[in-house]
Amino acid sequence: MPKVNLYATFRDLTGASQVEVRGRTVGEALKDLVARYPALGAELFEGEELLERVSVFLEGRDVRYLEGLATPLEEGATLDLFPPVAGGGSLGGEFGALPPWLFEAYLCSWGGEKEAEGVFRLPGARVRFAEAPPLEVGSLRIPRLRVEVEGEAAEAWWGRIALAASRGGG
Repeated sequence: MPKVNLYATFRDLTGASQVEVRGRTVGEALKDLVARYPALGAELFEGEELLERVSVFLEGRDVRYLEGLATPLEEGATLDLFPPVAGGGSLGGEFGALPPWLFEAYLCSWGGEKEAEGVFRLPGARVRFAEAPPLEVGSLRIPRLRVEVEGEAAEAWWGRIALAASRGGG
């Protein structure tokens, strides 16, 4: 069964950080989630369309750059579901096929200063990252990177990181 990792207000609405769902596509999985937690419906969809302000990642890749709600899900797939976030705070998730050296290069190119191994300071935010257990499908092994961003500019940096990861890391 696919899993959905829920963040910020989505955790509050469901009372859970991770939920198993049924569905062969991202859209079916989200519909199953909404069937169990109806309050999520207005937070995720306008009619049948995913709201632009909601971020849905499949194995670290933004589904908008895949096949959207029609993106197929494999058994055991993981979706990360992020609501819009206002103000300061903390965001986190995993990105597939984004190697640490490439992520460090992104952070440096954005003016980040390395504070320690896996910790960078950016204007208005601190970024922490570490390798996560790889996704294994048969003999295929896809590295994963766990990323956390905190601070007053966390939302803006998270968006930039997610975009870079979807382009260069997967």
